Amino acid sequence: MVKKKKSSQFLRSCIFDALMILLQEKRYEEITVSEITSKAGVSRMTYYRTYSSKEDIVIQYFKEKIADLYEKDPQFGKRSTEIWYETLLNFVYSQQDLMTKIQRTPELSKACQTYFVDLLQYLFRKYRDLDIDDPNILYEIIYKAGAIYFLVTKWIGDGFRETPQVLLEWIKQYELGSSIERPQ
Repeated sequence: MVKKKKSSQFLRSCIFDALMILLQEKRYEEITVSEITSKAGVSRMTYYRTYSSKEDIVIQYFKEKIADLYEKDPQFGKRSTEIWYETLLNFVYSQQDLMTKIQRTPELSKACQTYFVDLLQYLFRKYRDLDIDDPNILYEIIYKAGAIYFLVTKWIGDGFRETPQVLLEWIKQYELGSSIERPQ
């Protein structure tokens, strides 16, 4: 079973790498599944057994990174939200080329935004025991997820000028209350 898992991981890695190489050569919407599979050295059957779309290649990559995180730290979900944000910011910073490609590709950016909001909902439901069926809680989670997502998007677009630690400090400040709308 371990051999099959490693083989599947290798194939997913080849497909992901092929997509990244092709993104350097042409626009995302011009890339075909045939080009991806040819560059990866896998069959179309292998591709379709693993992925439902080109966007799914990147989403599965992120899911594997999350699984790796839990494998290294099984208690990660129970850690503070600040640790979640710090881990996210450090990951994004370590993957600058990938994040820039995602941001420049509307289809990938939209898929990643949806994945990120879904991931935060899952984490809050599972590890904070929050009832996200309550609209107030659900909208607060979506609000926070959107704020973090767009803050990170701006950071990527600005070329990662600040360090992850600076962004984390800003996020902590924002979570305590905005300085923009305080009555005088």
